[in-house]
Amino acid sequence: MKKLVLLLCCCLALTQIQTAAQETKLGAFVYPPFYVEQNGQIEGIAVEIITELFERLHLNWNLTMYPLKRALKYMETGKLDAIIILIKNPERAEYIDFTDPVITVRGLIWSAADRGAIEFAQLSDLSRYKLGVTLGYSYGPEFDQLVQSFPHVDPVNSDLLNFTKLLNNRIEAFPCNEIVAKSLFKQNPELQGKFTHAPNAFITWDLRIGISKKSPLVEKIETINSILTALHKEEVIEQLVKKYIE
Repeated sequence: MKKLVLLLCCCLALTQIQTAAQETKLGAFVYPPFYVEQNGQIEGIAVEIITELFERLHLNWNLTMYPLKRALKYMETGKLDAIIILIKNPERAEYIDFTDPVITVRGLIWSAADRGAIEFAQLSDLSRYKLGVTLGYSYGPEFDQLVQSFPHVDPVNSDLLNFTKLLNNRIEAFPCNEIVAKSLFKQNPELQGKFTHAPNAFITWDLRIGISKKSPLVEKIETINSILTALHKEEVIEQLVKKYIE
């Protein structure tokens, strides 16, 4: 009897090890509304896309929240298989393969509604405004470089604080991802209808799935791209985004 129990325990342990080995290890980072951690659970647009995608891939997955720099390091070493919703750049492309875009999002210049939309033909036109930015964010290489020479730039810790400062006339303009901005307005009803934005985007970001070049998932990139095409054709991704911003 003892031998039988021991054998069953060994079989169970082996099954658990095999299951863990077969799980695709995904990294997340704080980026609402794409990734939000609440009560120990990771939620958001990206998580819902992961669920749809991996169900169609017939793969198990495990998602862990990390600081972005650490997640990228784990991608480089192969400790993580993939990060869903990632911007491609030359540095990352050295150790990450990227899918077709999952979501394309506009970077917009926001202002208080009672002030009116700020119009600009080129980024340097924004130098005459008192500009708010969020610490730790990149607004694209051109914007990041130009803003260093702007005379009136006020960095703070969050997008929400920048929108509050717009309302209080402490800044005149603020660059922000359209989806991020609209999700903030939905979460904070007191902000709804209080802002407008320039008609033209200062940048568009293609958010992709990044796959570690050391991961076996790389072999499935063509399949993943086909699934992404289907998800767009079925408007699955578009409907997921709407749920968080409308």
